[in-house]
Amino acid sequence: MEKAYFSGIRNRIIPCLNKATKKIQVAMAWFTSNELFEALISALNRGVDVELILLDNAINYMYYAPDFNEFIKAGGKLRIAGPEVGFMHHKFCVIDDSLAITGSYNWTYYAETRNVENIVISDNINIVMLFSAEFQRLQNILSVSSSCVRLSWDDIEQRDDVDYRELNYEIEQICEVQNKPVKRFFETKTEVVRTEIKKTALANYAIGIQALDSNDCVFFDPFITQGTKLPYHSSEIEFFFDSKNMTEFPCLFIYGNPNNKKEWNLIKEVDLMQVAKGTSVIDLPVRFSMNLDDNGSLRVDVSCSKSGQKLTISTLDSKFVKYE
Repeated sequence: MEKAYFSGIRNRIIPCLNKATKKIQVAMAWFTSNELFEALISALNRGVDVELILLDNAINYMYYAPDFNEFIKAGGKLRIAGPEVGFMHHKFCVIDDSLAITGSYNWTYYAETRNVENIVISDNINIVMLFSAEFQRLQNILSVSSSCVRLSWDDIEQRDDVDYRELNYEIEQICEVQNKPVKRFFETKTEVVRTEIKKTALANYAIGIQALDSNDCVFFDPFITQGTKLPYHSSEIEFFFDSKNMTEFPCLFIYGNPNNKKEWNLIKEVDLMQVAKGTSVIDLPVRFSMNLDDNGSLRVDVSCSKSGQKLTISTLDSKFVKYE
């Protein structure tokens, strides 16, 4: 069976989700539909294994979008697709390894009420397995997130990956459905810049962590060196610390010039004891990797195999990139 639909698409998808008994896998670029979100939560509550891969984009993190931390708390597995996989534009769902739903339709109010969209629902096992294999490929690249970013109004206004017209339309539709007061975003300035298009994006600074050597001297350990061609995915590096005798382990993620402490700048400070929960090991192995794309989107993944805990840190800053 293969059926195509061009209207009322959300109400075609929800019954399929409600019939799931074992597993739901969703790869979605943009996701703001509370109705589809509630269908996933309902599936989790009846014991279905639900996994979601979501594009790293401000619309998915805004106040009016579903809080994907609730999805995580309900037992769902969330992975955020950043630049390490390219621009994750997928819009598909695999249910119980027996049904695939795909098409142009994002799980958003914009797609439901404004766009001309389509989906195809198929139980052709060859097609289903191809989508299942693609989901597995992304799973192997992306780590499970322990939490999901929620952006404040000010945070969103500082981002450069926002289409304000689309965002405001989403907000209006969500507020109409949920009977909430509408707040709109306004671009505070319009700037026209003529510039030469550069072909090569490079890391403008070294980016890494502040660490101690064997003599307890502070040094800059870069994961990304200045001048690295972007986008760049660092290799995974393993460090060790004492989770048995320490109550906290601050780690400073920094950028600047490794050879001059006056040029070190803080990106974020994180207590690594977050990934050591449940362990008591003198030399606990913790793995780090960093990804920087050509827009200045930085992602740091920290994981500990012994505790099973993972931590993701992300920020967007155009000064991390230069063009030549």
